[in-house]
Amino acid sequence: MTKFWRITWHEYSRHVFRKRFIFALLSMPILLGAMAVLIILITWMESNPTPIGYIDHSGILANPVPPQAVKWPERMVPMLAYSDETSAKADLQAGKLQAYFILPSDYLTTGQAQEIYLKEPNNPATEQFDSFLSNNLLASQPKDIANRVLEGNQLVVQSADNTQQATEDRIANVVLPFVAGILFIIAMSTSSGYLMQAVVEEKENRTMEIMVTSVSPGQLMTGKIIADIAAGMTQLLVWTIFIVLLLVIGKSYIPILSGISFSSRNILLLLAVMAPAFVMISGLMAAVGATVTEGSEGQQVMGLFTLPIWLPYILVSVFIQNPNSPLAIALSFFPLTAPMTISLRLGFANIPSWQVVTSIIILVVSACAALWLAGRAFRLGMLRYGQRLRWKEIISRQRA
Repeated sequence: MTKFWRITWHEYSRHVFRKRFIFALLSMPILLGAMAVLIILITWMESNPTPIGYIDHSGILANPVPPQAVKWPERMVPMLAYSDETSAKADLQAGKLQAYFILPSDYLTTGQAQEIYLKEPNNPATEQFDSFLSNNLLASQPKDIANRVLEGNQLVVQSADNTQQATEDRIANVVLPFVAGILFIIAMSTSSGYLMQAVVEEKENRTMEIMVTSVSPGQLMTGKIIADIAAGMTQLLVWTIFIVLLLVIGKSYIPILSGISFSSRNILLLLAVMAPAFVMISGLMAAVGATVTEGSEGQQVMGLFTLPIWLPYILVSVFIQNPNSPLAIALSFFPLTAPMTISLRLGFANIPSWQVVTSIIILVVSACAALWLAGRAFRLGMLRYGQRLRWKEIISRQRA
C-alpha cells in the first residue's frame, strides 16, 4: 500500500508542478481576471463625470428627486438645472457640460425632449439622465408601482415540458451547467492527455523495466490513474473557486448575474455524473498509452474519444427544443456522451430520477471496465518497445 501511495504522489507532483500544467491552471483565471479588469476599465472610461444640464418648462423637475447613486466603476453624472438656454449653451461651449436637455411645457403629452450637445454623450450619461427623469415622473406613485414600471418588461424562459422557467435575471442559471460541462471537458482532456503521454514516455525510455520489478502492474496503473484524476480535480477546483469569486463579486455590478443561485441538488448531480466519467476517460487514455508506441499516435486515437464527448454541444439545439426527447435520453445513457448530455439537460428541464440513476450506474460500470481494460493493456504492452499492441489482441487474449 505504501508503494501505491508513493506512485500516486509521484505522478501527481510530476504533473502538477510542471510549468505547462501551472500555465494551464492559471491561464483561465488570468484570462477571466484580465477580462474583468478590461470591462471595469471600459466602464470607467465610458462614464464621463461632466455634468448634464436641463431646462424644465414642464414643471416636472421643479422640486427634483436627487439622482440615484450608481455602482462603481461607473461614475456619477451631476444633473444641473438652468433657468434659460443661454446660460446652458454657454457652459456647454465652455466644456462645463457634456449636454443639456430641454423639456417643453407639453412634455407630459408628447413625451418629446430636445438634447443639445457638441459631442454625443456616451450611453452611461444619457442613461443616468433617463433614470433621473423617470424617478421624478414616478415620484407621486406608490413605491411598488414605481419599481414595477422602472423594471420594465420581464422575459421569462420556460422549458418545453413546462417543468422549468427562469426570469430574465436568472437566465445565467441556465448557462451555468453548460459552462460547467465545458470546464469539465477541458480539465479532463488536459489531465488525461498527461497520463497517456506519461505512459508512452515510460515505455519509450524503458522506465517500465525498472518499475515493474518493485511494484505490480495493477498498483502502478491504479496509482497513475488516481494521480491523473487528482490533477484534473485540482484544476477544476482552482477554476471553480475563481469563477465563483468572480460571480459573487460581479453580482453586485452586472444585472444579469444578480439572479444567479447555486442549486445544491444540481451540483451534487453533476458531481455524481462527472466523477465516474472522469475515471472512465482516464482509464481509456491510460489504455491508449499502453497500446501505442509514440505520443503522436496516441493523440490521434484520443480524438476518437473526445469527439463523442463534444457531440451533445453540437446537438444543443435539440436539447433546447426538447430536452426529454428520445435522442437526449439515449445520449444520457451512452457513457461518452452522458456527462455532457446530463449537464445540458439540467439547464432546460427536470430530468426524471430513473434516468439519472441509470446514467450514473452505466458510468460507474464503464469506469470499472475502463480501469480493468487499462490494467490489462498495461500488463500486455508495458514491455513492448517499438511494437504496437492491438485492441483485437487484448480481446482475443481475454477469450483465451
